[in-house]
Amino acid sequence: MSETRSERRKTKERKVLELNSQGLSYRKIAKEVHVSLRDVVKYIQRISNKRESQSRTSIHDEIILEYRVNLLRSETKELESQRKNLKDEINSLHAQKFDVLTRLRARQLELDAMKRNLEFERFSKEILNDIFSKGQITT
Repeated sequence: MSETRSERRKTKERKVLELNSQGLSYRKIAKEVHVSLRDVVKYIQRISNKRESQSRTSIHDEIILEYRVNLLRSETKELESQRKNLKDEINSLHAQKFDVLTRLRARQLELDAMKRNLEFERFSKEILNDIFSKGQITT
């Protein structure tokens, strides 16, 4: 089965890269793979450009990632601070609620005592009125 032109080119390209990684000169690679010196240079530059681009991209990605991590750390610290402030505020509100309930209970007790006193006074007046109206006591 015959290889297509693209497959032959890729095969030659791989062979060029393999021989280059072994440290052969560009001229020896061109002679062994049966390609021009210009094609050897082109293949090797294409791969080195890809690697360089990938390394730049990965460094760029790392910088962005580190920036995001630092930003998230500062946001976390800020959220922790807000959380602490809200907890303090809730505790303060609980204390205020307890104080209000305590004062309310004290007022309720005062009101209950006043009601008993008023009922006792009214009951006492009724008894005195009954006693005076029946004429049992003379003044």
